Amino acid sequence: MNENWLLAQIGMPLLKILILLVPVFTVVAYMVWFERRVLGFFQSRLGPNRVGPLGLLQPVADGLKLLLKEDIVPANARPFLFKMAPVFSFFPALVGFAVVSWALPWVSPAGNRHGFVIADVNLGILLILSLSSLGIFGIILGGWSSGSKYPLFGSLRSASQMLAYEVPLTLSVISVVLLAGSFRLSDIVAAQQALGWYFLFPGLVAFGVYIVAAVAETNRTPFDLPEGESEIIGFHTEYSGMRFAFYFVAEYANVVLTSVVAAALFLGGYDIPFVKDAALYATHPRLVSALGVCSFAAKGALFAYFFVWIRATWPRYRYDQLLRIGWLVLFPIAMANLVLVALFKLWLLR
Repeated sequence: MNENWLLAQIGMPLLKILILLVPVFTVVAYMVWFERRVLGFFQSRLGPNRVGPLGLLQPVADGLKLLLKEDIVPANARPFLFKMAPVFSFFPALVGFAVVSWALPWVSPAGNRHGFVIADVNLGILLILSLSSLGIFGIILGGWSSGSKYPLFGSLRSASQMLAYEVPLTLSVISVVLLAGSFRLSDIVAAQQALGWYFLFPGLVAFGVYIVAAVAETNRTPFDLPEGESEIIGFHTEYSGMRFAFYFVAEYANVVLTSVVAAALFLGGYDIPFVKDAALYATHPRLVSALGVCSFAAKGALFAYFFVWIRATWPRYRYDQLLRIGWLVLFPIAMANLVLVALFKLWLLR
């Protein structure tokens, strides 16, 4: 078998997975530290500052604590499903990062182009939406297999919440897809560069719907009824140790994924603000790729900060209010915006 074929078909994809997923795991771990520091600022306290400088080793300490805790399986649980449910929530959240294009392709000294994406598939955003819907199965299985009524109620709340907010979130994404004419994230970023202000104004309503629906989809405050953090009652009540950590990491991985997707859909992704990327890329392709990654990361961090800001300032909705917002407010707005975007697209093509 040809060595070049092995390198191209197996070696490079594995290297991409390693290069891209190691930073993703790191960011997800330090999202917890970031949230606790920001919440400390909002609440006029310090936040984690004991383990390492500025508390930077706190995620490591938390991980070791969960790793060393006893893994308890309740007597009334269904053991196999109880043990597998956290995995069903954890992996869909990570796989979504595989189709995110982080920068313009990097050109090697040999002249080969290497994209900053594991799999630049044609239906990238559709795959992310599908994977985000799969995570709910891990929550439902975890609640049902625990053999306790409180996790079951939490998982059922999560299922109905997902149904109420998945529809407007999908409609807001379809509005962007209509404007860009593609499901590929790199094409959507390119369309924003080409259309400029024409892309901005029709996307403002979709942007608002997406943000509210994304907060609900990730079970974050003020839509955290499935988890019930303040009451310590939710779908993962019976979990401990690393199985609880899987749910914990899945939540923050979804927050990070939602943030970077929002940056790609509405803020131009790896497009560098106020810089003509095409002209600079022709002379300094590697510099543009590096700056593109930094630009993308900064935009994603802005959305992640917004998630934390909402948690620090907004009280939790009642369950009836939560469903009313999803079905009677966001859904009609998203549908009307989709129709207007379709008409606007026809006007652009005339």
